[in-house]
Amino acid sequence: MAELSRRGLLTGSWKKPAIPFRPPWSGDEHHFVDHCTRCNACITACETRVIERGAGGYPEVNFSNGECTFCYACASACPQALFSTRETTPWHYRIAVNDSCLARHQIECRSCEDTCETRAIRFRPTLSGTARPEIEPADCTACGACIAGCPASAIQMRNHDER
Repeated sequence: MAELSRRGLLTGSWKKPAIPFRPPWSGDEHHFVDHCTRCNACITACETRVIERGAGGYPEVNFSNGECTFCYACASACPQALFSTRETTPWHYRIAVNDSCLARHQIECRSCEDTCETRAIRFRPTLSGTARPEIEPADCTACGACIAGCPASAIQMRNHDER
């Protein structure tokens, strides 16, 4: 384990590093990294600029830049044929709302609902008076629009099997 410093404690760098979100249709993390030449073709082709150069020069999706439109341009641009066909599921992610959500602190906010094109995020009234977000997994495409729109950074993208 790395030496724990004050900075590491405050920034959370002592935690296990998260696996980065790769472009849609890129499949298995290890296969992708083993065969990606880091040519930047997928980064250049991304119409919403959510794919950027990440650690080690490999492409990563940064949802704070915006949302994925699933245009398939990143996959089409890859000279290595690393991506699955467009007919398959782009990725296996889901969104989760954490405790920093303003609505969970009795502050009215519906930014995530407003940015969700598929209406997968709905606000249900509560006895406390402030409606809270509920996610309908069947309607969520995991495009990331709600992440960029959240003023409290309360929405996270997770793998389907991650709690």
